Amino acid sequence: MQRLIRPLRFLYLGALYEVLGRALPGVLARQMRARLFGIWSHLEGAVPSGGAVLIANHHSWWDVHLGIAIAGHHQRPSAGVMDEGQLAAFPFFRKLGIVGRHEVRQAVRLAKAGHFLVVYVEGELRAPGALGPAQPGAAAIAKWAEVPLFPCAVRVVMRGADRPEVYLRFAEPLPPGTTTDELSNALSALLARLDSDLLAAPDPEAPLPGYQPWWPPRPRDHERIVRWKRFWGAR
Repeated sequence: MQRLIRPLRFLYLGALYEVLGRALPGVLARQMRARLFGIWSHLEGAVPSGGAVLIANHHSWWDVHLGIAIAGHHQRPSAGVMDEGQLAAFPFFRKLGIVGRHEVRQAVRLAKAGHFLVVYVEGELRAPGALGPAQPGAAAIAKWAEVPLFPCAVRVVMRGADRPEVYLRFAEPLPPGTTTDELSNALSALLARLDSDLLAAPDPEAPLPGYQPWWPPRPRDHERIVRWKRFWGAR
């Protein structure tokens, strides 16, 4: 009986992961729209025309969602690198091109094939602040795949809305062969520019100047209340 049950179990799990993998992009997109006030981005240069290693800081729980969303927003197939422990816990992420940190050959193949391979260069989730020490994997993958590195600074912040706001700032792509120190310096400077934009914003209830929304933001709770105020006053 065990010999019969075991292969059936593997077939069941395989089918389940396939369904979850196909549904995941839509689930993540709905989750972001429901729980985030909005996403805004600023481009300093051109978006790579083909595959790229997208390098970013890892300071938020939302970063996996955002990595997949960035690829989709720029009409590229998504891919990424994840800690093996996390990937073992959520194996359906493989259906989105997510590979383990030690699966370097597969990561190179995905980048060569035109994917946006998202790599959080610090290698771990860190508290918001300056960029932590960059790991060497991103630079090596970009060199072997002969694709550019595409820096992206990410901040998930609470400002004047009742939900978190996401701000993304993309820099000019870096060529293959860029060293880890060079990409770390470029991403650190980009993150500092984004932080400066946030600190200099005159109105916390208005989006940052120069940043474009990914979707029209929903009204804040207090804005909904103001809209109904005229009906209260009429009584």
